Amino acid sequence: MAHTLLCLRDYVPDGNIFELKETTKTEVLREITDRANSLSILPDESAATDVFNQLLKREQLGSTGIVNGIAIPHCKTDRIQPEMTILIGYSLSGIEFDAHDGNPVFLVFTVLTRKKSGTIHLAALAAISRMISKYGLATNIQDYLNPESLRRIIDECEYEI
Repeated sequence: MAHTLLCLRDYVPDGNIFELKETTKTEVLREITDRANSLSILPDESAATDVFNQLLKREQLGSTGIVNGIAIPHCKTDRIQPEMTILIGYSLSGIEFDAHDGNPVFLVFTVLTRKKSGTIHLAALAAISRMISKYGLATNIQDYLNPESLRRIIDECEYEI
């Protein structure tokens, strides 16, 4: 079986790393989908609302707020323009995200893929998890709450899939 590389930088263009201003899960998910709309990842307000509702629905299954200040909301939708995109929001004050450890979230990696994108969705989630581990984001999160540090580690991350 041939292996290929998933390069996170290919799915996080300029503008996809930004500071989150909202402080609750629902508000943050809306802020993220509004950002995707403003970057033309989502074509219009209707698509932004649809993706927002899909992300909320996913959260009802169980919080994507993992532990140590990180959340990875995700959904598959044909409303996005590229095959996959990753938006990375950081919060300086923390977000009430119903995380599994009960603590606030400071980094939100949102993965949006097209419905027929195959396994790239799972590969992206795995790559983000590996990056979190490799760079110690869970223990050194305060070092990564700025676009420069996040861009640096995103640009360096390549994973075999």
